[in-house]
Parts: sequence; structure tokens; C-alpha cells
Amino acid sequence: MKKLKNLTFACLLILGLAACADDNKSSNNPPVIDNTETVTLEFTGKIGEGTENTITFTNPHAVEADLEVYINPTDSTIKIDTVSSTCDNIVNNYNSYNVTSKLAAGESCEVKYTYTPTNLDTALLKLNVDYFKSMAAICPTPDTVPSYEQVMTRNKYVDMYIYNYAVDSNGNKSPEHINIEIPVEWSVTGTNAASLNAVSHTSSFDLSAKQGKYYISGIYGASIQSNNDNCTITGNMLNVKGSNSCSLTVTATANYVSPIKISPANLANPYYNINVEINEKYTYSLLEPNSMYVPTFRPEYIATNLSGDTYIYAGVLSNNEKITSYEITGTNKDKFKVVPTKHNGCTVVTNKEISIPEGQDNCFYTVELTDISKTAEYTAVLNTTLSDGATQVYNINGTVSLFTIEEALSNYCKQSSQNKEDNKQYKLF
Repeated sequence: MKKLKNLTFACLLILGLAACADDNKSSNNPPVIDNTETVTLEFTGKIGEGTENTITFTNPHAVEADLEVYINPTDSTIKIDTVSSTCDNIVNNYNSYNVTSKLAAGESCEVKYTYTPTNLDTALLKLNVDYFKSMAAICPTPDTVPSYEQVMTRNKYVDMYIYNYAVDSNGNKSPEHINIEIPVEWSVTGTNAASLNAVSHTSSFDLSAKQGKYYISGIYGASIQSNNDNCTITGNMLNVKGSNSCSLTVTATANYVSPIKISPANLANPYYNINVEINEKYTYSLLEPNSMYVPTFRPEYIATNLSGDTYIYAGVLSNNEKITSYEITGTNKDKFKVVPTKHNGCTVVTNKEISIPEGQDNCFYTVELTDISKTAEYTAVLNTTLSDGATQVYNINGTVSLFTIEEALSNYCKQSSQNKEDNKQYKLF
């Protein structure tokens, strides 16, 4: 899911807070500033020939900025040229690349790569690009108090999509990627997320494929069905009976759907690629007992929250499980309570039991703060007992931050001057 990276002012980490949470409780805060941009580029290359392409990164700020780029070439036809890059540093981490450079106002640097297609398949290269202003431009002295806009626009984020089309000797060009966005209300992550997920939305699309048989591969988190007799699907085989007449429906079954590739049995035919993006409003991170560590609920109240809580830690009950008793213990036990989640919630009887409501196959519960009267960190432990006698233990780490945006701004430069790696710690995420 694409999200603005600066939705919560507390995420600046200038107050030592490492996470952001919920509820739209701060309606008087200034509006969110969208500093994200999506850029799409297109290149072509002849089959069997290597074509060198150049990606140019230009500092969009009027002051010096640091560039950070993450490149993850997932297609073997793309080879990043680390030697010819004019950016300061490019590091290969197991075929994922981190590019960094210091750029003056309006200055550019380049990364080159070679595209060598072997068939009529379109290769997609995704880049996450971040330009962030030098801290000296925001904080010339430790006593400087920057404006809200200065801090929130310090970073410029660019999601870059580079489509590399293949061309054969007859001038035929590989097909465009099919990009599908599916909005959903909520989804889950965790060990057993696939069996508990709420994602079941569908989207139909036309596949203008040439007649022939094709293999469907890389399909995780979704299923594909044919909408008519012009094409059929048996197992992982797609049979297109007439050119340009295939209507399909993709159904998302998880909160992440891997890129789907449709490869021709007749190698002279084109390859087709389908990208499915799940845009969920809420995500529940399911906490389950683990022999290696104790799972942790992390309830928060942050006064400078600009977005609302969309990522919630939750416990889960399934397979007719029932918590027959539970207790919160520890010095700060009175600062927390167990409640059902907004979506797919359990039935929670205070200080007694937690059960799956009638008509549901599973349910989620979470922990909330009961006291938000002062800035503080609270800890406790949730102990549960299942109907089969098994016990489970969860840590609870609660955060309350009542700092205002004005207070955060007044301390921004003071805090940055104490940090030797200010650019790293005070990036907007």
C-alpha cells in the first residue's frame, strides 16, 4: 500500500519516538503535506543486444541535499553498472543496490544499467528515491526553530518505475505491464496471515494476448479465473483461443500479491506481466506465541498524530480457541485494557474471557491505553489461559506523547546538534 511518509509529525523521531499511532485525536494539527511523487520512465532494447540506459537523479531542493536510492532489479535482463555511476557511492548488497550522493542545489548524478532482452518480455525496474535537505539548511544554529513546513518538506520522495520494452527483428514491441489496484478496508500480517486475511476483492481486466497456450507463474496471494470461453485456465495453464479476446478476473487472497507472469509455450509470442497492488486502510499485525521471543502489544497515543492509527498489533483466536481467563500484571497494569479490534473483533468480557463471536471463523483483540493524562512510557504483561489449559504471555509497551508540534519544533535543532548522524536520525519516514 502506498502511504505518505510524513503523516505523523512524531515520526520525525526528534522526541525519541520510533513509531506512530492512532485515532485522529488531534484535529487542530496543520494539514499533512504530501512530499511524494511517482515518476514513470520508458526505455527500449533489441532482443539479443545490450542497451545502456542512464538514470539521472537531480536535487529538487534550492539547497544542498543528500540523495539515497534503493534499487532492486528483479529481472535478470537488467545489470546495474556500478563502475560508471557518477553518484558518490553505489553498494551492491546481494544484487540490491544502495546509492548515496551529496548534491548541490540543482546538481545531478547518474547511474547506468544495461538491458539485454532475450524475448518479447517487458522488464520493470523499481527505485525508491529520497532527496533530503542538509540539516545545516534547516538548522544553521542549535537555537534555530524551523517552521512546520520546513521540517515536513525537508525530504522529497520519488517512487520511480522504469519500464524496459523489448523489440524483435520485425519491430514488434513487448506488451505493457497490467497494473491493478485493489482497495480493501483491512488486512493482516503474521505467520498465519494467509488463512486469516480479509482480502477477497476482485478486479477484471482484458488480456490482449495472442492465440496460444501460456504458463501462469509467480502467483502468490491471488487467484485468476477466466470470464468467458475465449480463454480457459486449467491448473497453471492459460489457453487463449482467439487473439485479443481474453477477459480475466484476479481475486486477491492475501495482503500482498506477487507479480504474475504469463509465459508463452510458443516462445515467439509475447510475455505478459500483471502487477497487483493491495491498498488497505488498516493492517493488523498478528501476535502469536513464539519460542524465541515474547510478542509485544504496542499501544500509543501521540498528540501530534496527523493520520490516525492504521497499523495495529493484535492477538488472534482461531480453530474454536477461547481464552477462559486473562490478567494484566505489572506496575503499570492499570494503564491498559484488552478490547476487540475495529474489524473482525473478538467478544471480550472485561477481566474474564475472550471468545470468537458466533458466525466468525476467527477474531482479533488488542490492548489500549486507559490513561493519556501525561507523557510517559508504560509497561505491563498480558497473561492468558486457553480452554485447553495452555497459557500465553505477551509484553505490553505503551507510549503517551503529549508534546505539541510547537514543542517538537522548538527542540528540533537542539536535538539534531547532539546527534553525530543527524541526517540519518532525523529523516522523515
